Amino acid sequence: MGLFRGMALALAVLIILGTSPHVSENSTQNKDGIKVEINPNLELFAVLYILAFNGSDYFITAPKGYINDVLAYFAPYRDDPAVKYIREVFNSSLPLYARDNEIAEFSSRLALLGYLPNETDLGELELLANFARKSDFMAFYSAHRSDYAGITRPLLGYLECALEEYERLFGHTYESFRVEASYSLHIHPHVVFENGTVYYVGWLYYKNNVAMLSYVVAILHEFTHPFVRDFLDRNFRTFENMSYYLWEVRNELPTTTTYDPAHYGSFYTYLNELFTESIAEYIALRCGVPRDYVLFKSKAMSAMFLPFGNLFDEYRTAEELNETLYQYAPTLARHMGCWATPGNVSAFYRKVAPVVEPNVLDRAGYLGKLIIVYGTQNPNESGNEYDRETAYLLAELLRETYMRLYGQAPSIVVKEDANLTDEDLRGNLILIGGPVANTITARLNENIPVRFAFNGSWVLRRNPNAVKNFTAFRITENNISVIPLNSPVPSVVFGVVETIRNPWNSKEYVLIIAGIDRYGTREMSKWIQWQSYVIRGETYWEVGFYSMR
Repeated sequence: MGLFRGMALALAVLIILGTSPHVSENSTQNKDGIKVEINPNLELFAVLYILAFNGSDYFITAPKGYINDVLAYFAPYRDDPAVKYIREVFNSSLPLYARDNEIAEFSSRLALLGYLPNETDLGELELLANFARKSDFMAFYSAHRSDYAGITRPLLGYLECALEEYERLFGHTYESFRVEASYSLHIHPHVVFENGTVYYVGWLYYKNNVAMLSYVVAILHEFTHPFVRDFLDRNFRTFENMSYYLWEVRNELPTTTTYDPAHYGSFYTYLNELFTESIAEYIALRCGVPRDYVLFKSKAMSAMFLPFGNLFDEYRTAEELNETLYQYAPTLARHMGCWATPGNVSAFYRKVAPVVEPNVLDRAGYLGKLIIVYGTQNPNESGNEYDRETAYLLAELLRETYMRLYGQAPSIVVKEDANLTDEDLRGNLILIGGPVANTITARLNENIPVRFAFNGSWVLRRNPNAVKNFTAFRITENNISVIPLNSPVPSVVFGVVETIRNPWNSKEYVLIIAGIDRYGTREMSKWIQWQSYVIRGETYWEVGFYSMR
């Protein structure tokens, strides 16, 4: 979806803290029509991928100890024909999106087969089967069953609950649901539907409770796709005159939507994704995922899909009326037609969709220009020089990111605050430095959502009156919780990254990266993610969402 894909995934990549559970059970977990497993074929593929790229590649996600186990156990087979085959097919010189798609397609084939050494007529997959036989792959797999079980077991209760919810919402369910996952290779989550069974095929590794909840929603998302496909096949005409919702999102996120045709290529695919994600989150809430977590996820998704945030009440109403979504479809369509019209959909978007940090990068990618502005007002000249270095480091990182994702990058210009023209001010800007260092930040400071205040020393204060629909969340290893807007921001934080609509041209955006000091600014330049703002400290993590008209 967008840092664009990487940054969009950042809302699911609250996966970076803590340690994974360790349970001594088989890696396959079963309950009443649900099967969750680290699939042997997919993990065989992952092992070959680790060997092909010597344990270091964007798509390798296993913990270091596991990677070392792979490299040690399979050391005699590093030059096996199967390893060379994987290295050639998934060539590291390909753009990330191309490799991502190739890995997903290859994984779909593997996930639906029995264990490869037991299969026949495999074609080129016979290379993988031979490798598994020669290396005794299953001995390695069996030795790590407890690691796999620690990942699969906690998901079952949430997923089991979902079957009843599907029956209630759609009036039917499917024969069985299976999670076929890799523990150590990032496989883009996707759905395969075959012979009455719904398969989630993807990556499954997490380190804490918050990350586990993101997988619950991701799995439910894929499980929900076949239901929504059938729903839309029967009801699309009821909604097809509302494609203006998609056109508005394309207008606001032109780069993301251009490079993501699977979600934004047509109004049908857009509705499919809109309904699938909103229903998955609704079911997750019904099945015990904490309300604040679902609210957090919903806020982020509202920037990408209209009218995401309005749908939860519709599902509740259908439930209260004891109607399936098939029966409720005409009412839902009528309400969607009232929420926004072609004439006011832009105003509706600005009212309900939060601005998010990648907005400025998305617009810059579309328009072909981004200006990074560093401050020159710090009374200590070394502070100005440090911020200048931060600006150039960020410029280079963004160029590399654009090229890696899209194969092209906009013009990224670094300027000092004193040299900005009126035309520059109307574009997409990234401001480096707080109000002491950067004159543009100083001009904006009193009217931005998280402002700087001096109380003997510089501190951050939320400013909810500056925006609409301000919601703040505290993130820890095991929880995401709403926090009061009037609660103090801890004094020991690095700083803030926040997004606003450009006050000199509301079609464009300003991203402010500002630390309590120059070192905090440098640290915060690493935290551009898919939310309106983020505040970080050594032990403190706060994010929030707000909209701006």
